[in-house]
Amino acid sequence: MIRDRGNIKWTAMMLPEHLKLLREWQEEEGRREPLAPDPQQMEEWDRMLHEALEYGRPLSVSRRTPGGEACCTGAVHHFDPVSGTIRMVGADGEPAVIRTSDVTDISAAG
Repeated sequence: MIRDRGNIKWTAMMLPEHLKLLREWQEEEGRREPLAPDPQQMEEWDRMLHEALEYGRPLSVSRRTPGGEACCTGAVHHFDPVSGTIRMVGADGEPAVIRTSDVTDISAAG
């Protein structure tokens, strides 16, 4: 189903300036900032990070990037809540530094 809100049928009668503004508006609608996680979710993530550090369990961390969303799976090397960073070593051996403000989900890696 096409979610055009009736714009497609009227574009033939619109000025180019109006079309440009409509396209910009649609892009802005698609780029809404996700909501911040609730305190319970933050506590759960904190617990998972500390368990991963203590027991060496691999985690899968999803994060926001300028190009969309990316996922990093591997062992947590260091977690610094003061600077807001998580340092991980991915499954391929590549190091990754993730800002905690960019995190959208943390789960146990299978």
